[in-house]
Amino acid sequence: MTPPVRWIAAVALVAVALGAPAASAQEIKLKLSHFVPPAHNHHKNVLLPWVEEVRKRTGGRVEITIFPGASLCKPPQQYDCARDGIADIAWAVTGWTPGRFPMTSVVELPFMMRTAATGSQMLADLWDKYLKQEYQDVHVLFMNVHPAGHIHTSGKPVRALDDLKGLKIRTPTATVGDLLEMLGAAKVGMPITQVYESMSNRVIDGFVVPYEVIPPMKLAEVSKYHTEIGMYTTAFATMMNKKKYESLPADVRRVLDETTSAKSGFWKKIGASWDAAEVPGKKAVLDRKNEVHVVSKEDRRKWRDAVRGLDEKWASDMEKRGLPAKAILKEARGLAAKYGEAD
Repeated sequence: MTPPVRWIAAVALVAVALGAPAASAQEIKLKLSHFVPPAHNHHKNVLLPWVEEVRKRTGGRVEITIFPGASLCKPPQQYDCARDGIADIAWAVTGWTPGRFPMTSVVELPFMMRTAATGSQMLADLWDKYLKQEYQDVHVLFMNVHPAGHIHTSGKPVRALDDLKGLKIRTPTATVGDLLEMLGAAKVGMPITQVYESMSNRVIDGFVVPYEVIPPMKLAEVSKYHTEIGMYTTAFATMMNKKKYESLPADVRRVLDETTSAKSGFWKKIGASWDAAEVPGKKAVLDRKNEVHVVSKEDRRKWRDAVRGLDEKWASDMEKRGLPAKAILKEARGLAAKYGEAD
């Protein structure tokens, strides 16, 4: 026997009165893409805790599924994946899309800072005035840099400037490539995910990374010599598809903003976690009995003097594009001095 229409309506009203949630309010599922393995510090100590924090602060409504190791989007395509909605959120190296984020590359200039905590805070300081305008097609959640990177080789140690000449060195970005060329190396651009194979097959002679990335990528297996100089960094951005962000309920957007904004202190906290990972990273190198050469203060000044012209070249190139490069460069170097990390 079919129940009367009035009885069905009454049951529906009772369900609403008891708080039966609408499907749209029950759960929001988001996909987060990145390119490093799950063993990497950023996955374990930055993304996983943040995802859990968002889940808790939204009462379990927001479920973010992480796709590590380029399992959803290829390394150089992370930005495009977020912009185009293939991933709702993606963590990307900004320099892997050359020319798209020119002002952001100011932090990649040589000897800009030593720690990721300072470099990441510098990005936060520069965000509203200079960098925000570069990311109009996506919604940036947070940015960071890695600790100042070193040189790692296999067949030949680099103990002095001249030792670098002619070596084929993997570069992460165009700005760092200019730095390597100025030092006499031959730059070879590629994502970090290709370094192990390229070193194994002797496609390249070496690569530049901070220590922290060596264990998760197993790079101590394909390098023998490590030149500890801390001469550059790379910028990263965690970006969200703009339409997806704008479609979220206001309270969810507020949680995302409060946990990640440039003013929240989160960017510096991310950098600090990367700095902490340098210790086990260097230990992995020493455990294999690899040779570590620490560049002395005196020699470090020689390296720094050899690339001083890169600031001027970078600023000139950017000014030709109508960008306030001289202003942001002056401010960035000033921030490095303010935080005690000017070279």
